[in-house]
Amino acid sequence: MISRITLSLVSLLLLGAILAGGAFAGTSWICSITEAVGVEEDGTIGVPDLGDLEQPTFIRVDAEAKEVTLMAPASRKGEVTKIDVVYQGEGLWLFTGIEANRAWSMVIEDTGQMTISITGQGATWSIFGSAMKE
Repeated sequence: MISRITLSLVSLLLLGAILAGGAFAGTSWICSITEAVGVEEDGTIGVPDLGDLEQPTFIRVDAEAKEVTLMAPASRKGEVTKIDVVYQGEGLWLFTGIEANRAWSMVIEDTGQMTISITGQGATWSIFGSAMKE
């Protein structure tokens, strides 16, 4: 007879193997960014301040590679942001990461709606768009 502890350990090992390799194979989206708004700590509301960089308009999200790649504008094509956590929930996907001392999270819903939140360094940015599964 197999003990409960053995079954639990085997279940955890199988879950880890699924999450570590191939569970998200072929899961990617092309996303368009339609709106972005930033709120600075002094209460200023407006377009997020990216300095001299153009605002992204199209991105590709790859759950398996754990990467977000800028597709447009041309001046930023190919820039890659690593995804730290990928979570598939009921009716949505959640992606999170940290880049340039800012935390970010992205939600892609099965309906095709996409939202991104970027926080840190005295600002919060909210980004809205649409996602199409590849």
